[in-house]
Amino acid sequence: MRAPNEPSAQDLAAHFALLTDTELLHQYAGGGLTELAQSVAAAQALARGLSLPPVRPSLDETASEIEPYHGDLVMIARLLTPTEAFLMQSCLHSCGVPAEVADTHFVQTQSLLTGAVGGASVRVPLEFVSQALAVLAAYQRGDFRIGEDFDTGPPIESN
Repeated sequence: MRAPNEPSAQDLAAHFALLTDTELLHQYAGGGLTELAQSVAAAQALARGLSLPPVRPSLDETASEIEPYHGDLVMIARLLTPTEAFLMQSCLHSCGVPAEVADTHFVQTQSLLTGAVGGASVRVPLEFVSQALAVLAAYQRGDFRIGEDFDTGPPIESN
């Protein structure tokens, strides 16, 4: 049994009959139709001799792909150059901490005001603050530094 405000199959058929082929296929493939509307739209398209495009997943089906909310962003560091901020962001990402860099465009375009605004900032979700501060401390201690014995591989020969 359908809900009182839900259109009937006849209502849907009348609606889809008024649409152009392009509009009908767009609504069919959009992924936002109910099961009944999807089947009526498919029947209307097939009756017109149209081939059915693939249906995009609805928002409910893709909800599992959306990253969960981990809290508001908290600034954990201010760095004088955008390069340092992006380096810190990369270290955080490599340790599994989501991070964002902010204020880099302003710092790059208004370098004389860098000290006044505090430089570029690195921000992480509230849930990751303690983990991010531990990574920041390790970074400042030099735990991520590449040793002197680092081998880059054989030299590239030139002609």
